[in-house]
Amino acid sequence: MLEYFYIILPVSVIAVAHLLRVRYLNQQLRESLEQRLEDRIQERTRLARELHDSLLQGFQGMMFRLEAVRALLPARGEEALLQLDVAIERGVAAINEGRETVGELRVPGPLGNDLARALVDLGREFEPLSDPDRAPDYRVLVQGRAIAMEPIVRDEAYRIAREAVRNAFRHARAKLVEVEAVFGERIFSIRVRDDGVGLDSTVLEQGYRQGHWGLPGMRERALGFGGELQVWSQRDAGTEIELTIPGRIAYLRRSRTWFMRMVRES
Repeated sequence: MLEYFYIILPVSVIAVAHLLRVRYLNQQLRESLEQRLEDRIQERTRLARELHDSLLQGFQGMMFRLEAVRALLPARGEEALLQLDVAIERGVAAINEGRETVGELRVPGPLGNDLARALVDLGREFEPLSDPDRAPDYRVLVQGRAIAMEPIVRDEAYRIAREAVRNAFRHARAKLVEVEAVFGERIFSIRVRDDGVGLDSTVLEQGYRQGHWGLPGMRERALGFGGELQVWSQRDAGTEIELTIPGRIAYLRRSRTWFMRMVRES
């Protein structure tokens, strides 16, 4: 009887480990598919906002200008030409912003494990958005020893930081843009700060600028995975955007990682 026990016990352990592994793989596949669908919905929402902000608003303003030009012709031809030049400039700007928005679709989704390296690369990516003669200095600081992060949280945190850096390069007219990633034991945070023109007090109170969706989009993305976004700004004194994420959400849990590794290797 004892011999049967020694035979059945290893077989049972192997069978349970196999079932756990199959369950784990199925769960991973289901979560992956759900995340892809969620990412696609969020990306479409973001793209719709960007297109509304750039193409639609830009061309609407250009149409108003063209109507004003039509009203000036033929009696005030010289003034009409000036208004027409402004309309053309607005149209070119709208096209350029629309091109940038479409270009965002080519940004790779999942990152590697080196978040700091990805943040450093943002400086080279967004440098063309600034005047070549006035491009800001760009710095990335890392505090604490890097801790392995949940891949989805890491990617979402990167996208929020990326949007904040892009806004700083495009709108702040700053001399310095600085990103700080802090790997605290209980809190992970990313701060993006600049010494530029700052945000209008009305924008800070409302949480957004009329027709612009960058800040609301970042807040929605942060809330989606349990993070919190704070914005500080003062006119002509720069802007700071801070994303904080509890460590229990941001970091891979060691006990779970050890158990899953054991199941996968069984």
